[in-house]
Amino acid sequence: MNNCKVHACDKPIKAKKMCSMHHQRWLRHGDPEVIKVRQAAEPTACKWINCSKRSVSKGYCAKHYYIQRLHQLRTNLQDMNVPR
Repeated sequence: MNNCKVHACDKPIKAKKMCSMHHQRWLRHGDPEVIKVRQAAEPTACKWINCSKRSVSKGYCAKHYYIQRLHQLRTNLQDMNVPR
């Protein structure tokens, strides 16, 4: 009987007769069987002017985020006087 004491869990024991996952849940929430569900944030539109696509990262859609990153990299390289 070297398995987790939580019902229907066959993982090996880590501490307090529980597997790593259930032990962490017990430490964080006081209950090894609790499952916290995060509320999903409402999707927002891209910050780029006249773009209504869903934002993916830092308020921009994938296309405009990529453009912003390229611009930042080029600006940083110019500031460091690195030839392209």
